Amino acid sequence: MLSITAASTTCRFVLLPIRCSDSNPKRGFGTSTNDNNKSNKVRAALEQKKADEEKEFGAIDYDAPVESEKKTIGLGTKIGVGVAVVVFGLVFALGDFLPTGSVGPSEDAAVVGNQLSEEEKNTLQTRLREYEATLSNSPKDPTALEGAAVTLAELGEYTRAASLLEDLTKERPSDPDVFRLLGEVKYKLKDYEGSAGAYESSAKVSSYLSFEVLRGRTNALLAAKKPDEAVRFLVATREGLNKENSAAKTESSTEESEVQKVDPIQVDLLLGKAYSDWGHVSDAVSVYDQIIYSHPEDFRGYLAKGIILKENGNTGDAERMFIQARFFAPENAKALVDRYSRK
Repeated sequence: MLSITAASTTCRFVLLPIRCSDSNPKRGFGTSTNDNNKSNKVRAALEQKKADEEKEFGAIDYDAPVESEKKTIGLGTKIGVGVAVVVFGLVFALGDFLPTGSVGPSEDAAVVGNQLSEEEKNTLQTRLREYEATLSNSPKDPTALEGAAVTLAELGEYTRAASLLEDLTKERPSDPDVFRLLGEVKYKLKDYEGSAGAYESSAKVSSYLSFEVLRGRTNALLAAKKPDEAVRFLVATREGLNKENSAAKTESSTEESEVQKVDPIQVDLLLGKAYSDWGHVSDAVSVYDQIIYSHPEDFRGYLAKGIILKENGNTGDAERMFIQARFFAPENAKALVDRYSRK
């Protein structure tokens, strides 16, 4: 039985890396084995911190290709709805949070099937035939439905994938990942209202708040030209998050709740984008001002505010926001700030 793994992405702001001014221990008087060991530990800790930053911050580098996960599917080492959601998230690779451009599938996100090698395509097509053979005898077999739907999505055959996923939701009505992948497939087919509905169903059957579902539903509503509905949905979500987080702080348990893993800044950024798409510029600016006030060392509030100010002709204040954004941005995000400041 193929396993379904829940996939969620949490992007938390990470401060600029601490630099060690004396990474090479000096020889001679005053240097001991303990000093060397301590220096090695510091160096190792810094390297690990840098690796962790790159891993955590990668989600906001919207132009970065998602190659490692795509390979996992293409080589057939593991296939399932949960894994496909991680890979298929490339559909929303660009402009998810920033108030610029139209909402729609990123043009940088090419059809996944076109990015596969011939060997990978052949592997997927062979697997698809095996699933189809099973479905010819057992049309409701959930494992075969899952495998065939995910394989079709990987091959770029979204219409067929959506049909099988609809069938799979009837066999697994309490599986949030099935609805989530259906939402992504429908988005790719430009069935934005259907996509929003699938994401809403995913949220209803899930035991915790998934940011991927939150983001997907927001983008689908905006693409469906329903920014007012997106705003109401995000405001309600933000209020719920605040209540959940306040309750979690008062509990004696030290375990981190699932809801706390959702980055509140990203939720606010989505809200600001929804206001912007709705034409409520002042409300969007107020959201970004609140991010800056609450998180003055997070570059994302400055960047978002700079973009919307520039789009509305306030170039002087926008430039000051971009300077602040670049100052606080980690090294691997400075190019992102520069790209938007020069548009």
